Amino acid sequence: MKLVSGMHAVGVGDQSLRRTPLMTGPNRRMTLRLSAIRAASVYVALGVLIVFDLVFTPGFRNPFVVRSLLFEASPIVLIALGEALAIGTRGIDLSVGSVMALSSAVIGCTLGWGQTSGLALGIVAGLACGLFNGFLISVFRIAPMISSLALLVATRGLAQAMLGGARIDLPFDGVLAGIGQTTLLGFPIVAFVAIIAALCFAFLVRRTLPGRFAIFVGASSQAAMLAGIPVRTTFMFVYGLSGILAGIAGVFATARLGAADANYIGVQFELDAIAAAVIGGTPLSGGKVSVPGTIAGVLLLTILDATFIMNNVNANFAQILKAAFIIGALYLQRGRA
Repeated sequence: MKLVSGMHAVGVGDQSLRRTPLMTGPNRRMTLRLSAIRAASVYVALGVLIVFDLVFTPGFRNPFVVRSLLFEASPIVLIALGEALAIGTRGIDLSVGSVMALSSAVIGCTLGWGQTSGLALGIVAGLACGLFNGFLISVFRIAPMISSLALLVATRGLAQAMLGGARIDLPFDGVLAGIGQTTLLGFPIVAFVAIIAALCFAFLVRRTLPGRFAIFVGASSQAAMLAGIPVRTTFMFVYGLSGILAGIAGVFATARLGAADANYIGVQFELDAIAAAVIGGTPLSGGKVSVPGTIAGVLLLTILDATFIMNNVNANFAQILKAAFIIGALYLQRGRA
Protein backbone atom coordinates (compact mmCIF):
# COMPACT_ATOMS: atom_id res chain seq x y z
CA MET A 1 0.00 0.00 0.00
CA LYS A 2 1.37 3.44 -0.91
CA LEU A 3 0.09 6.81 0.18
CA VAL A 4 1.46 9.59 -1.99
CA SER A 5 1.05 13.27 -1.29
CA GLY A 6 2.84 15.99 -3.23
CA MET A 7 6.59 15.57 -3.01
CA HIS A 8 6.57 12.99 -0.23
CA ALA A 9 5.77 9.31 0.02
CA VAL A 10 5.12 7.02 2.93
CA GLY A 11 6.13 3.40 2.26
CA VAL A 12 4.26 0.79 4.23
CA GLY A 13 5.33 -2.45 2.61
CA ASP A 14 9.04 -1.71 3.03
CA GLN A 15 8.57 -0.38 6.57
CA SER A 16 9.99 3.04 5.80
CA LEU A 17 9.15 6.71 5.83
CA ARG A 18 10.89 8.70 3.15
CA ARG A 19 10.96 12.38 2.29
CA THR A 20 12.45 12.32 -1.19
CA PRO A 21 12.14 15.17 -3.69
CA LEU A 22 11.20 14.09 -7.22
CA MET A 23 14.40 13.67 -9.23
CA THR A 24 15.16 12.58 -12.74
CA GLY A 25 18.24 11.69 -14.76
CA PRO A 26 21.78 11.67 -13.31
CA ASN A 27 20.80 13.13 -9.93
CA ARG A 28 18.33 10.32 -9.29
CA ARG A 29 20.82 7.64 -10.33
CA MET A 30 23.51 9.14 -8.08
CA THR A 31 21.11 9.29 -5.15
CA LEU A 32 20.11 5.65 -5.67
CA ARG A 33 23.78 4.59 -5.82
CA LEU A 34 24.60 6.46 -2.61
CA SER A 35 21.57 4.93 -0.91
CA ALA A 36 22.65 1.44 -2.00
CA ILE A 37 26.20 2.03 -0.74
CA ARG A 38 24.91 3.22 2.64
CA ALA A 39 22.52 0.29 2.90
CA ALA A 40 25.35 -2.17 2.25
CA SER A 41 27.99 -0.40 4.36
CA VAL A 42 27.47 -2.53 7.50
CA TYR A 43 27.77 -5.77 5.51
CA VAL A 44 30.86 -4.53 3.66
CA ALA A 45 32.49 -3.45 6.92
CA LEU A 46 31.71 -6.82 8.50
CA GLY A 47 33.20 -8.67 5.53
CA VAL A 48 36.34 -6.53 5.50
CA LEU A 49 36.85 -7.03 9.24
CA ILE A 50 36.47 -10.80 8.94
CA VAL A 51 38.97 -10.94 6.06
CA PHE A 52 41.40 -8.78 8.04
CA ASP A 53 41.17 -11.08 11.05
CA LEU A 54 41.56 -14.23 8.97
CA VAL A 55 44.78 -12.82 7.51
CA PHE A 56 46.33 -10.80 10.32
CA THR A 57 44.82 -11.85 13.67
CA PRO A 58 46.54 -14.87 15.24
CA GLY A 59 44.19 -17.66 16.19
CA PHE A 60 41.07 -16.11 14.65
CA ARG A 61 40.54 -19.17 12.44
CA ASN A 62 40.34 -21.41 15.49
CA PRO A 63 36.79 -22.89 15.68
CA PHE A 64 36.78 -22.32 19.43
CA VAL A 65 37.20 -18.57 18.81
CA VAL A 66 34.23 -18.53 16.44
CA ARG A 67 32.15 -20.48 18.95
CA SER A 68 33.07 -18.06 21.72
CA LEU A 69 32.15 -15.07 19.53
CA LEU A 70 28.74 -16.57 18.83
CA PHE A 71 28.17 -17.16 22.54
CA GLU A 72 29.05 -13.51 23.18
CA ALA A 73 26.94 -12.14 20.33
CA SER A 74 23.73 -14.10 20.93
CA PRO A 75 22.38 -12.16 23.96
CA ILE A 76 23.31 -8.85 22.30
CA VAL A 77 21.38 -9.89 19.18
CA LEU A 78 18.28 -10.36 21.31
CA ILE A 79 18.42 -7.01 23.06
CA ALA A 80 19.43 -5.25 19.82
CA LEU A 81 16.27 -6.56 18.13
CA GLY A 82 14.12 -5.13 20.90
CA GLU A 83 16.14 -1.93 20.77
CA ALA A 84 15.64 -1.65 17.01
CA LEU A 85 11.86 -1.86 17.38
CA ALA A 86 11.89 0.75 20.15
CA ILE A 87 14.00 3.04 17.96
CA GLY A 88 11.62 2.30 15.10
CA THR A 89 8.85 3.94 17.15
CA ARG A 90 11.13 6.98 17.55
CA GLY A 91 11.93 5.93 21.11
CA ILE A 92 14.81 4.17 22.85
CA ASP A 93 15.28 1.63 25.63
CA LEU A 94 18.31 2.34 27.80
CA SER A 95 17.30 -0.21 30.43
CA VAL A 96 18.00 -3.47 28.54
CA GLY A 97 21.41 -4.10 30.11
CA SER A 98 20.07 -3.57 33.61
CA VAL A 99 17.06 -5.78 32.84
CA MET A 100 19.53 -8.53 31.93
CA ALA A 101 21.12 -8.06 35.37
CA LEU A 102 17.72 -8.24 37.09
CA SER A 103 16.88 -11.41 35.17
CA SER A 104 20.16 -12.90 36.38
CA ALA A 105 19.44 -11.85 39.98
CA VAL A 106 15.96 -13.40 39.86
CA ILE A 107 17.46 -16.64 38.58
CA GLY A 108 20.00 -16.63 41.40
CA CYS A 109 17.31 -16.04 44.04
CA THR A 110 14.74 -18.54 42.76
CA LEU A 111 16.88 -21.39 41.50
CA GLY A 112 15.95 -23.37 44.61
CA TRP A 113 12.50 -23.78 43.05
CA GLY A 114 14.08 -25.63 40.15
CA GLN A 115 16.16 -24.48 37.19
CA THR A 116 13.25 -24.28 34.78
CA SER A 117 11.20 -22.20 37.20
CA GLY A 118 14.14 -19.90 37.94
CA LEU A 119 14.86 -19.30 34.26
CA ALA A 120 11.17 -18.70 33.49
CA LEU A 121 10.90 -16.19 36.33
CA GLY A 122 13.98 -14.40 35.02
CA ILE A 123 12.20 -13.91 31.69
CA VAL A 124 9.00 -12.83 33.45
CA ALA A 125 11.02 -10.21 35.35
CA GLY A 126 12.19 -8.83 32.00
CA LEU A 127 8.60 -8.70 30.73
CA ALA A 128 7.48 -6.88 33.88
CA CYS A 129 10.19 -4.25 33.46
CA GLY A 130 9.33 -3.76 29.80
CA LEU A 131 5.61 -3.38 30.48
CA PHE A 132 6.31 -0.91 33.29
CA ASN A 133 8.51 1.10 30.94
CA GLY A 134 5.78 1.05 28.29
CA PHE A 135 3.22 2.09 30.92
CA LEU A 136 5.29 5.14 31.89
CA ILE A 137 5.67 6.10 28.23
CA SER A 138 2.12 5.48 27.04
CA VAL A 139 0.05 6.52 30.08
CA PHE A 140 2.18 9.16 31.82
CA ARG A 141 3.71 10.35 28.54
CA ILE A 142 7.23 10.28 29.93
CA ALA A 143 9.88 10.49 27.22
CA PRO A 144 11.33 7.02 26.48
CA MET A 145 14.87 8.20 27.15
CA ILE A 146 13.90 9.47 30.61
CA SER A 147 11.77 6.50 31.64
CA SER A 148 14.29 3.92 30.45
CA LEU A 149 17.17 5.86 32.02
CA ALA A 150 15.34 5.77 35.36
CA LEU A 151 14.81 2.02 34.93
CA LEU A 152 18.47 1.55 34.00
CA VAL A 153 19.48 2.88 37.41
CA ALA A 154 16.62 1.42 39.48
CA THR A 155 16.71 -2.05 37.93
CA ARG A 156 20.45 -2.44 38.32
CA GLY A 157 20.18 -1.29 41.92
CA LEU A 158 17.35 -3.74 42.61
CA ALA A 159 19.35 -6.59 41.10
CA GLN A 160 22.39 -5.76 43.22
CA ALA A 161 20.24 -5.52 46.35
CA MET A 162 18.64 -8.91 45.66
CA LEU A 163 22.06 -10.54 45.49
CA GLY A 164 23.53 -8.48 48.32
CA GLY A 165 26.10 -7.03 45.94
CA ALA A 166 27.76 -10.43 45.59
CA ARG A 167 28.15 -12.99 42.82
CA ILE A 168 26.27 -16.24 43.34
CA ASP A 169 27.73 -19.30 41.64
CA LEU A 170 25.05 -21.57 40.23
CA PRO A 171 25.01 -25.36 39.91
CA PHE A 172 26.24 -25.91 36.38
CA ASP A 173 24.15 -28.82 35.22
CA GLY A 174 20.77 -29.51 33.70
CA VAL A 175 19.12 -26.70 31.75
CA LEU A 176 21.80 -24.16 32.68
CA ALA A 177 24.55 -26.36 31.29
CA GLY A 178 22.49 -26.94 28.15
CA ILE A 179 22.09 -23.23 27.50
CA GLY A 180 25.61 -22.25 28.46
CA GLN A 181 27.61 -25.03 26.82
CA THR A 182 25.59 -27.07 24.31
CA THR A 183 26.54 -26.88 20.64
CA LEU A 184 24.75 -28.17 17.56
CA LEU A 185 26.74 -28.87 14.38
CA GLY A 186 29.64 -27.10 16.06
CA PHE A 187 27.65 -23.92 16.77
CA PRO A 188 26.24 -22.83 20.15
CA ILE A 189 22.59 -23.66 20.69
CA VAL A 190 22.01 -20.08 21.84
CA ALA A 191 23.09 -18.87 18.39
CA PHE A 192 20.33 -20.96 16.81
CA VAL A 193 17.86 -19.54 19.33
CA ALA A 194 18.97 -16.01 18.41
CA ILE A 195 18.55 -16.77 14.69
CA ILE A 196 15.05 -18.18 15.23
CA ALA A 197 14.17 -15.13 17.34
CA ALA A 198 15.43 -12.84 14.56
CA LEU A 199 13.33 -14.67 11.93
CA CYS A 200 10.24 -14.42 14.12
CA PHE A 201 11.01 -10.77 14.77
CA ALA A 202 11.34 -10.04 11.03
CA PHE A 203 7.98 -11.72 10.43
CA LEU A 204 6.47 -9.71 13.27
CA VAL A 205 7.68 -6.39 11.90
CA ARG A 206 6.79 -7.03 8.26
CA ARG A 207 3.71 -9.26 8.36
CA THR A 208 1.74 -8.58 11.53
CA LEU A 209 -0.45 -5.69 12.62
CA PRO A 210 1.46 -4.97 15.88
CA GLY A 211 4.73 -4.72 13.93
CA ARG A 212 3.24 -2.46 11.28
CA PHE A 213 1.54 -0.35 13.92
CA ALA A 214 4.95 0.18 15.56
CA ILE A 215 6.41 1.39 12.25
CA PHE A 216 3.43 3.72 11.67
CA VAL A 217 3.81 5.16 15.18
CA GLY A 218 7.50 5.79 14.52
CA ALA A 219 6.70 7.52 11.24
CA SER A 220 4.21 9.84 12.92
CA SER A 221 2.47 9.14 16.21
CA GLN A 222 -0.10 11.87 15.58
CA ALA A 223 -0.98 10.53 12.14
CA ALA A 224 -1.14 7.01 13.58
CA MET A 225 -3.54 8.18 16.27
CA LEU A 226 -5.75 9.93 13.69
CA ALA A 227 -5.73 6.73 11.63
CA GLY A 228 -7.16 4.82 14.57
CA ILE A 229 -3.99 2.92 15.49
CA PRO A 230 -3.88 2.09 19.24
CA VAL A 231 -0.73 4.10 20.00
CA ARG A 232 -0.68 3.42 23.76
CA THR A 233 -1.15 -0.31 23.29
CA THR A 234 1.57 -0.28 20.64
CA PHE A 235 4.06 1.30 23.04
CA MET A 236 3.17 -1.27 25.69
CA PHE A 237 3.71 -4.04 23.16
CA VAL A 238 7.04 -2.67 21.90
CA TYR A 239 8.62 -2.12 25.30
CA GLY A 240 7.13 -5.32 26.71
CA LEU A 241 8.75 -7.24 23.86
CA SER A 242 12.04 -5.45 24.48
CA GLY A 243 11.80 -6.50 28.14
CA ILE A 244 11.14 -10.15 27.26
CA LEU A 245 14.13 -10.24 24.91
CA ALA A 246 16.32 -8.62 27.58
CA GLY A 247 15.11 -11.22 30.08
CA ILE A 248 16.02 -14.07 27.70
CA ALA A 249 19.39 -12.41 27.07
CA GLY A 250 19.92 -12.35 30.84
CA VAL A 251 19.23 -16.09 30.94
CA PHE A 252 21.80 -16.66 28.17
CA ALA A 253 24.44 -14.53 29.92
CA THR A 254 23.82 -16.16 33.30
CA ALA A 255 24.05 -19.66 31.85
CA ARG A 256 27.25 -18.79 30.00
CA LEU A 257 28.83 -17.28 33.13
CA GLY A 258 27.53 -20.01 35.43
CA ALA A 259 26.69 -17.39 38.02
CA ALA A 260 24.22 -14.64 38.90
CA ASP A 261 26.21 -11.41 38.95
CA ALA A 262 24.37 -8.08 38.84
CA ASN A 263 27.67 -6.18 38.86
CA TYR A 264 28.85 -7.74 35.60
CA ILE A 265 25.99 -9.06 33.47
CA GLY A 266 24.60 -6.58 30.95
CA VAL A 267 26.98 -3.73 31.83
CA GLN A 268 26.97 -1.27 28.89
CA PHE A 269 25.22 -3.81 26.68
CA GLU A 270 22.57 -1.21 25.92
CA LEU A 271 25.21 0.93 24.20
CA ASP A 272 26.25 -1.89 21.87
CA ALA A 273 22.60 -2.71 21.19
CA ILE A 274 21.77 0.87 20.23
CA ALA A 275 24.90 1.23 18.12
CA ALA A 276 24.25 -2.08 16.34
CA ALA A 277 20.65 -1.16 15.54
CA VAL A 278 21.53 2.26 14.15
CA ILE A 279 24.64 1.09 12.28
CA GLY A 280 22.48 -1.66 10.80
CA GLY A 281 20.09 0.83 9.25
CA THR A 282 17.41 1.58 11.85
CA PRO A 283 17.31 5.40 11.91
CA LEU A 284 16.90 7.27 15.17
CA SER A 285 14.17 9.29 13.45
CA GLY A 286 11.98 6.17 13.51
CA GLY A 287 9.66 4.71 10.92
CA LYS A 288 11.90 1.83 9.88
CA VAL A 289 13.46 -1.33 11.36
CA SER A 290 16.26 -3.32 9.73
CA VAL A 291 16.50 -6.81 11.22
CA PRO A 292 19.36 -8.19 9.03
CA GLY A 293 21.30 -4.95 9.46
CA THR A 294 20.88 -5.10 13.24
CA ILE A 295 22.31 -8.63 13.35
CA ALA A 296 25.20 -7.58 11.11
CA GLY A 297 25.83 -4.60 13.41
CA VAL A 298 26.00 -6.87 16.46
CA LEU A 299 28.45 -9.23 14.75
CA LEU A 300 30.53 -6.29 13.58
CA LEU A 301 30.90 -4.81 17.06
CA THR A 302 31.47 -8.22 18.70
CA ILE A 303 34.21 -9.15 16.24
CA LEU A 304 35.72 -5.67 16.55
CA ASP A 305 36.07 -6.12 20.32
CA ALA A 306 37.64 -9.54 19.78
CA THR A 307 40.03 -8.09 17.20
CA PHE A 308 41.35 -5.55 19.69
CA ILE A 309 41.77 -8.18 22.40
CA MET A 310 43.45 -10.76 20.16
CA ASN A 311 45.86 -8.15 18.79
CA ASN A 312 46.78 -6.99 22.31
CA VAL A 313 45.45 -3.46 21.84
CA ASN A 314 45.36 -1.54 25.10
CA ALA A 315 41.81 -1.66 26.49
CA ASN A 316 41.50 2.11 26.93
CA PHE A 317 42.86 2.80 23.46
CA ALA A 318 40.58 0.10 22.04
CA GLN A 319 37.52 1.92 23.39
CA ILE A 320 38.63 5.09 21.63
CA LEU A 321 39.12 3.20 18.38
CA LYS A 322 35.74 1.54 18.75
CA ALA A 323 34.05 4.89 19.33
CA ALA A 324 35.75 6.31 16.23
CA PHE A 325 34.64 3.28 14.23
CA ILE A 326 31.02 3.69 15.38
CA ILE A 327 31.04 7.39 14.50
CA GLY A 328 32.37 6.56 11.03
CA ALA A 329 29.73 3.88 10.54
CA LEU A 330 26.95 6.23 11.66
CA TYR A 331 28.26 8.87 9.27
CA LEU A 332 27.87 6.42 6.40
CA GLN A 333 24.31 5.72 7.53
CA ARG A 334 23.28 9.39 7.49
CA GLY A 335 20.41 10.28 5.24
CA ARG A 336 18.85 6.82 5.31
CA ALA A 337 15.90 7.92 7.44
